[in-house]
Formats: sequence, C-alpha cells, structure tokens
Amino acid sequence: MIRYILPTLKPTTALAALASAGLLLTGCQKEEITVYRVPKVPPGAGEAPAATPGLPPGKPAPAAGPAAAASAPRPHAHWDKIPADWREVPATQSRAASFVITGPNKTSAEAAIIAFPGMGGTDLQFVNLWRQQLGLAPLTEDDLPKLVQPAIIAGADGKLFDLTGAPKSGGDPAAERIIVALQKQDGVSWFIKLTGPAALVEKQKPAFLSFLKTLKFHAGADEAEPSATAPASAGPVPSQNAGQPAWTAPANWKQLPPGAMQAAKYTVGEGKAAAEVTAVFLGGMGGGLKANLDRWRGQIGLAPSAANEVDQQAKPFEALGSGARIVEISGTDTKAGAPADMVVLVVPSGAGTWFYKLMGEKSVVAKEKNAFVAFVKSAKP
Repeated sequence: MIRYILPTLKPTTALAALASAGLLLTGCQKEEITVYRVPKVPPGAGEAPAATPGLPPGKPAPAAGPAAAASAPRPHAHWDKIPADWREVPATQSRAASFVITGPNKTSAEAAIIAFPGMGGTDLQFVNLWRQQLGLAPLTEDDLPKLVQPAIIAGADGKLFDLTGAPKSGGDPAAERIIVALQKQDGVSWFIKLTGPAALVEKQKPAFLSFLKTLKFHAGADEAEPSATAPASAGPVPSQNAGQPAWTAPANWKQLPPGAMQAAKYTVGEGKAAAEVTAVFLGGMGGGLKANLDRWRGQIGLAPSAANEVDQQAKPFEALGSGARIVEISGTDTKAGAPADMVVLVVPSGAGTWFYKLMGEKSVVAKEKNAFVAFVKSAKP
C-alpha cells in the first residue's frame, strides 16, 4: 500500500490535487490530467491552477527533502481478497492501490484506493467535479442529500456517491458511471473509486460494496506496540487463526503479543542492541510490492524507490519457493532514531502473501539473518 501522500491543502488546491492523483479520471484508458474550477469556492481559497502532484501550486518542496517526508508513516490499506474479475496493477501517482476489472465484450473498468491526509473540499465540490467529468450539470446543496448513500467501509459508516453520465455520441454510445466511497479515519480521507461503462459498473457494484467492508485503513505503520511481554518461546507458535501456520523460533527469541495485523512477533537482544521479528499475512500483495517497499523504506528513513528499482531491491529468493522475494535495506529507525538494518521476506501463499520482517540494530540483524530465514522455512500449516 503506499504512494506519495499529499499534505493538508486548501479546498481548491485539494481539488486540483485530486485531479493530478487520478481520482477524477472517468475511464481506465484516459490518463491525461485535467483541472476543473468549481463555483462557490469557500472564501480565501483562491483559484486552482494545475498542481504539481503532492505539492500546492507554486510551492517548493519542503526543506527537509523527500527522505524526511518518507520517514513519516504513510497511510495505506489492506484487504482480505479482491473480487474474482479484478486484477491488481501497479499503483500510480497518489494511489494506494489500483485494479483493472475485465468485463464482457472486451469492456473494462478500474478501481482505485486513494488516501489524502487532512483533505480539504466539500462533498458538493467533489460531486460536481465528478459530474463535470461525466458531462452533467452541477448540483446545489439542496440536491446533494438525494445522491449520498450510506455504506460500510472498513467496518465503519461511510458515504457512497453514485453518478451516471449521459450517453455518448458516435462510435461509443455507452454511458460512463462513477461510484466513489468516502470515509475519514484518523485525519485521513479515503476515496475508493469504481469507474467505467455503466453496465459493467452496475454488475460490479455488489462486489465493490463487499470489497469496501473488507478494507482496513492505517494512518501509519501496521505494527502496534505490545502492552506486555509474553514468556519466551523456543517451540512452534500455536496458530491464532484457522489456516495460520506454526513456526519454530530460536531459543534466544522472546515472543511478544502480536500487534495490529500481525500473526506473530518476537524480539531478540537487549536494549539498544536488539531487533524485532514480525509476521503479517495480507490478501493478494497487500497493496502491491512497490507500495510495501516504500513503506518499509519510510520506516527506516529512506525515500520511496523509483519504479525501475523495485526488482533490484526486492530480489527473488527461491529458497522460500516460487515468487518469494527478499528485501535488505539500511538506514535509520525512525522511531528509535538510531542506525538500523531491515530484512523482509515476501512469501506468496494461496490467495495472499506472508510478509516477514527482521529489523533492528545492525549487528543483531546480521547475526540473526540466517536464523530468521530458518524461522520462515519452519512454517507448517
């Protein structure tokens, strides 16, 4: 899950940023960026020229630079599984995840998950932007309640906006339709968008609504601090959930209560000379390999990777089976403020992926790397 994330923006700047992020695109074949101006902009917001992705128009990059921005935990999303006709594709711009949906007669639609911390703008402004994309006239505040539908998103109440455009003329008369789910959690505005030919979107709407319920949003890192230390365990870890494997941990690893999203957690070493091991299972690729790689890099104070660097930094690791990868990076632990190394093993399993991470003081990580790999190999269903 993670792309460049935008700071808090004024309403019209935020709307321009939405356009640059691809939230306002109405078809998966249409990739040009368009900025629309909407009437009744709140006083003092100003007009919105085309925006540089991630920055307000005319504003330079923060003095701290991209590495400092990457050190802050990035919002990201997880899900249990994607619908049958959906295929996850590399996320672009400010998207946390992107999906292509295949329909009959060579039709296709797209879905996207987009996160904006502190997003400005009103529901009416967003709706009128989407309506303008569909060739529809703007609504007034009085019209808006008729359009808003309730929806369960990530286990909580959210809003759903469902808009269908006018039939097109010429060789492609099919109308376009946009469904956007909106929920705000922990200061982050989450937009989940389904867009494409109206008939295909209608067919996919039940799957889309079901997908919304399985989502889990995170304003920062997945790992939660344990409330207490559990007794040490040198034997297999009992499964906490059906289908979860058991692992055989080294005798010098101390088992901890797992944090949010974690299936298992250990610590090895003492004080500053320590490292932590976690195991997390996510549906699919958990938002994509690059998104996860950028999140791990952010946890260790590094800037996001370039698209052409992902395969170099997440190398195949055949010792753990087909499709497995290993990530080894060095930097500074953004929580402890001390030099640290990280080793991540990515292991596909059924309809999802196991993510194993060893992170901590450099000498401890180097010493425990072989034991870490053996731990992952020991997994038994």
